Amino acid sequence: MARLPGYEEVVRALAKASGLPHLAEVPIYVVYSGSRSRAYARIWGLSKPLQEALGIGPLYVVELLRPFWDLDCEGKTKVLAHELAHIPRTASGALRPHNAYFRRDYKAILRRAGEICDAIKELDRAGRPSL
Repeated sequence: MARLPGYEEVVRALAKASGLPHLAEVPIYVVYSGSRSRAYARIWGLSKPLQEALGIGPLYVVELLRPFWDLDCEGKTKVLAHELAHIPRTASGALRPHNAYFRRDYKAILRRAGEICDAIKELDRAGRPSL
């Protein structure tokens, strides 16, 4: 796995632009995995017991998988918005399923995605991360 600080900035910008305050406040990290899954990305939340054991608050990790890099800018934006929509309003480290609240937040994030494609295109000029 490799951490992707450039994509962390993109995700933070997307979260901030979404107008959903809980997304702008919780730490979100982005990593690249060489997983052979057919999924584009996964999101991981730090569970409450681990938060307590480590003495830290909630955080989330978005794992970008190999197929993600084959998407165009719009597709990548949709995948990132999809992963952010899994973060519940409590931002507790838990994950939200695909329900009405998920769909509402997903649409809100996409509506305000704005200029995220420009940032993604800039990152992609540097090429795909390697493991």
